[in-house]
Amino acid sequence: MLIFRYLAKEVFTTLLALTSILLLIFMSNQFVLYLSRAANGQIPAMFILKLMALELPMFMGLLLPLGFYMALLLAYGRLYAESEMTVLHACGYGPPQLLKHSLIMASGVAAVVLVILLWVNPAIAVERVKLLRSSGIQVMIKTLVPGTFTAASGGKDVFYVENMNKDHDRAEGVFLARLNHNHKKNEPCWDILWADEAYATHNKQSGTNDLVLLDGRAYQGNPGQADYQVASFKKYETRLPEPISSPKAGDLRSADTADLWPLGPGDYAKAAELQWRFSIPLMVIVLTLVAVPLSRVNPRAGKYARLLPAILLFIAYANLMFLTRDAVASGKMPLWLAIISLHGSMVLIGIGLMWRNRMKPS
Repeated sequence: MLIFRYLAKEVFTTLLALTSILLLIFMSNQFVLYLSRAANGQIPAMFILKLMALELPMFMGLLLPLGFYMALLLAYGRLYAESEMTVLHACGYGPPQLLKHSLIMASGVAAVVLVILLWVNPAIAVERVKLLRSSGIQVMIKTLVPGTFTAASGGKDVFYVENMNKDHDRAEGVFLARLNHNHKKNEPCWDILWADEAYATHNKQSGTNDLVLLDGRAYQGNPGQADYQVASFKKYETRLPEPISSPKAGDLRSADTADLWPLGPGDYAKAAELQWRFSIPLMVIVLTLVAVPLSRVNPRAGKYARLLPAILLFIAYANLMFLTRDAVASGKMPLWLAIISLHGSMVLIGIGLMWRNRMKPS
């Protein structure tokens, strides 16, 4: 148990340092992208920190397997380079015990990644979609220029306001033209709304952002035709159009894991999402089988001797994961075959490295 605590301290200290560095690099890159979108008026600047906080668990789930893999290589490589592992072997602590303790540590990391991928990420993806949608609507409201026509929803909604208050949340002289479908005549028609005053509000029951118009008139019909309807209103509430940049509906990344089951004959997209969510936690275990024998270096070669081939092996593994996910999504490969071929090939490499170490002791 004392040896296990010592190894765990070395590995997890290195894991913390590596994951922090990788997380800083990826989060900085994402921060620059969000700054660029904010500068282009696509998202409000006040939402950048919220979006970054929502990105954090997703990056953690993706970077922990790589961080743990590199932590095993560096921590064990140092022990081999400084002959500490040789002393442990002389005391009866051999490769089987080292692999057993490494798999115990890997199981803890894999459990954390599994929780993130199966439950945390889908819940956060839903919140991210809501935030992006609401931010898109807020950007549309904030960028309305009095006296100028503004199009939304691909030109199906057209706004015009005469004046805006200083907080830019209440408008006067509002014109809204919306393209709808007349089911009675089976043809498109325009709904025209004109109101003296309007403001945006959030409907808690439907979870949508609505536009409330006060003291106005509603017209329905087509330009150039005498067949139209007119109605007056004191208060009229309608749903705000979703901006073009709103996230796509039905994104499986935001779907609950329980909703992905059971798989039907043509549910290739669901199968690919399931393969992705379960493959990353499995990746931690499989990479441990590779890292433990690969970390064994000659003291004269240094602890970084096998770092380059280890990185190339990880890149190949990651690319194979993307390829199998695309193959499952397109229906070219069944889910069970993708998982077996993806992880089975790396398990065989790990077994081959362990056998090589047994046949060729340092």
